[in-house]
Amino acid sequence: MEDFPTAQKASNLREKSSVNRVFLDLSPEEAAAVERAFSEEEQGPWVIEKTDQQCQLCGYFDGNFQEFWQLLQTRIPLLAAKTLAREELPAREWQEEYKRFLKPFQLGCLHVVPAWERLSYPVPDGQFAVYLDAEMAFGTGAHETTKLCLARIVDYRNLFKSTLFLKKMIDVGCGSGILSIAAAKLGFGRVYGFDNDPEAVKISEKNARENGVSTIEFSVAGISAGILGYQADLVVANILAPVLIAHASLLVNTVKRYGILSLSGILDGEVEAVKTAFTPLVERHWDGSISNTKTMGQWSEIAYIRT
Repeated sequence: MEDFPTAQKASNLREKSSVNRVFLDLSPEEAAAVERAFSEEEQGPWVIEKTDQQCQLCGYFDGNFQEFWQLLQTRIPLLAAKTLAREELPAREWQEEYKRFLKPFQLGCLHVVPAWERLSYPVPDGQFAVYLDAEMAFGTGAHETTKLCLARIVDYRNLFKSTLFLKKMIDVGCGSGILSIAAAKLGFGRVYGFDNDPEAVKISEKNARENGVSTIEFSVAGISAGILGYQADLVVANILAPVLIAHASLLVNTVKRYGILSLSGILDGEVEAVKTAFTPLVERHWDGSISNTKTMGQWSEIAYIRT
């Protein structure tokens, strides 16, 4: 797969006096199609921004964006005949633009809060918060796949609340570290997260420090190297369906007795293919199991519970 041209990180863009915001209005159906394409190939500097009123494909650049746009058009045919609009945002407006799309949300006893709202957002007694900076376009928790995984972690905590300090979680493809940090905040005794992107691991470690958690081990590794030899009570893999399928045997054998394997990053049309890959392996290697599927928007999470 051809790589996207090198793009600056959002944290570097913040240092500029102004930033070009390029955007394109999309219908909900078009936005879903673009998201599906992003789940299959590198999305580069592009994001889908949604409010209750509109969906937009957006990119933020400090220079020429045409090379990025032409490459994206070749990869997603429905964009081929469309034209981007452009506006120049002063630095202050650029920072506020990000904040507009990143809002606190709650899943049970867990709250995910942008770092700039840390002092103003009240967390009720006995509940927990993960604070994240918006310097990256990924890993904010806003995407349905991440919310599904967070909900599974909260469910696990509710089931094993009194013994959670004895439990271990593995975060396969940790990204910004949001799932690992949530697990540590909720009381898991040990958390291990890894990603094949060194920059993602640095971000995860930074976010963990800023959340005051020290029970997480992060490493730079692909799935085979990262997971081989490990076992955990909860294994969460929020990655693409083809990657899940390719590593099905390894993932199944990483779950301890009475543990849970949570698989996310799965589009609706991919659910049966994932089940076809995993269910026979679960039946072969585990004494017993229960499975359930949760959906949010066009995305699904499949959980296998080892009995």
